[in-house]
Amino acid sequence: MRGYTKFLSVSVVILSLLAGLSGCLPAQKAGLTDQQVATVVENILKAIDNNNYPSFTHDFSPQMKSAFTQQKFSQLQTMLYQSSGKFIYIDTPSISNNQGYVIYRYPTKYDNETVTVTITFVIGGQEVEGIFFDSTNLRKVSQ
Repeated sequence: MRGYTKFLSVSVVILSLLAGLSGCLPAQKAGLTDQQVATVVENILKAIDNNNYPSFTHDFSPQMKSAFTQQKFSQLQTMLYQSSGKFIYIDTPSISNNQGYVIYRYPTKYDNETVTVTITFVIGGQEVEGIFFDSTNLRKVSQ
């Protein structure tokens, strides 16, 4: 019985260490290089500035294309332009994983502020599965 308790204690310590180390592992990524993902994001943001819906949805998954209609695109374009201005550049993203998705969060410089652009892919995937824009001005406009 004493040996079993010692084994159990050692097992708990090893599992705790493994759990801690797993948080230190790099996030899994999309099926694109980091540069390709950055290019996709830049193309999406330039398409918004240029009012080019086909270019905006070019790298979207079929589900995203059907969910993000031309009307929603126009609303996004208007809201972004009025609150944040024109797109200037993207910075280095943070990358994380959640429930089978890779999440890229890009600090993005616009004329009036920095907007966080969050874009998601299925881990190993090559199509945009989600996109979200967040900033102080966007939150004020959307209230």
